[in-house]
Amino acid sequence: MRGGRPGLIGTVARTAVVAGTATVTTRAVDKKMQEREMKKVAQGQQAAPPAPALPGITREEKMAQLRELAELKQMGGLTEEEFQQEKQKILAR
Repeated sequence: MRGGRPGLIGTVARTAVVAGTATVTTRAVDKKMQEREMKKVAQGQQAAPPAPALPGITREEKMAQLRELAELKQMGGLTEEEFQQEKQKILAR
């Protein structure tokens, strides 16, 4: 059995899992926000306009930052608490 760092295939597989998880999470959050807005409209309340995107921060850039953050956590560079705090900062942008 090999010790130490994972090989190329292991790294690629881990990256694919992290990317897939980030995509699923983003879609779930988007769906939940849409459901809330639809519920407000159905109740006769005016839906809040979507928050304007900050210039230079695209959804893809956020996803890349979340992937990097998850990789840091997986490698032991961040505690769960630090990971959650940084994730919220990224998502709040």
